[in-house]
Amino acid sequence: MAETLRRPVQLARTGALVLGGLGVLALYVLAIWRAPEFLVNQDLLTKAAPEQRLPAEHNARLIVISIGGALVVGTGLLYTARNYRLAHRGQVTERFTKALERLGSDELYVRIGGVHALEHVMRDSPDHNGDVVEVLIAFIRDQAPRRIVESTEEPQWMHPPIGSDNPELPREPAPDVQAALTALGKRPNRSRCEPNSINFRDLHLKRAHLEDARLENAELLGAQFEGANLSGAQLQNADLRGAGLQRARLLRAQLDSADLWMAQLQHADLTRARLQHTDLRAAQLQGAKLRRADLQHADLSDAQLQSANLTMAQLQSANLTGAQLQGADLTRAVVTPGQLRRAELSEDTILPRRLIRDPSGEIWERYPRSDASDTDIDQQEPTP
Repeated sequence: MAETLRRPVQLARTGALVLGGLGVLALYVLAIWRAPEFLVNQDLLTKAAPEQRLPAEHNARLIVISIGGALVVGTGLLYTARNYRLAHRGQVTERFTKALERLGSDELYVRIGGVHALEHVMRDSPDHNGDVVEVLIAFIRDQAPRRIVESTEEPQWMHPPIGSDNPELPREPAPDVQAALTALGKRPNRSRCEPNSINFRDLHLKRAHLEDARLENAELLGAQFEGANLSGAQLQNADLRGAGLQRARLLRAQLDSADLWMAQLQHADLTRARLQHTDLRAAQLQGAKLRRADLQHADLSDAQLQSANLTMAQLQSANLTGAQLQGADLTRAVVTPGQLRRAELSEDTILPRRLIRDPSGEIWERYPRSDASDTDIDQQEPTP
């Protein structure tokens, strides 16, 4: 029944197209025939001799024919471009589907090939960018193990158990997980086509390679990045509360306005990192390298900075209330006595040369000149 009804509709549509085409052709022939009346001055054409009139009429008709030919060629090009876009979209969709099938393989090398195939799809097709990002995030969350939080309470066993319920965590990400991390970190900058944020919450990504990775606004709460390479990573506004970043490489990392409350950053390398307006409250930064780090307006209240290297760090307007700076190196750091009075220092805390600690432990400006550099200070005598 449906087929019987569909056939007359198709015949009517075909007939309408044929009649429309014949109508356009008739108008085109009429335009060619009447072209001299519209394109040539009739007064001059009437007065002209026959040997001049015929070439003028011929040229007018030739112009109309050329315009018609150009319209036909242009229409053909548009139709070809449309067909190419549709064919290209179909090919990309097919590539995307095959890549998804590879991700579910039991063979490691097949999964790595699937990740690389998705990366190529993401770069070739902006329309598939958001889909690929979501798939890569889901793949990483499915394949990477979860971080194990060690309990502070030791259970009392009458008979010690044999073995452990906690699986041994890998020393570094599996090759397929690392390939997905690299593809995600190096993805094209198409923020409008992506999900709201990357979610690696509580994942164990120890020693991951994420150099120059784009992780803005990422949800990394409680993630384990111990020993990871995050040099140059874009981590603005990232949620890194309680994250494990011990001995991580964060050279030149962009951490402006990130949340690093209670983050584990012991012995991390934050040389030249940008940490403006960053929340570092109660962060564990013992032995961390913060040379030339930009910590302007950062909140370092109650941060553990024992033995940290803050040489030439920018600490303007940073909150150092309760910060533990015992044994820290503040050589040539930009910091005021008022800021340091709110922090906890020790005798082996190295202060900038323009600051001095009096016998009572109070810290003062050594010289009244606010623009005096350390080089100038070396050439001056201290005022009594």
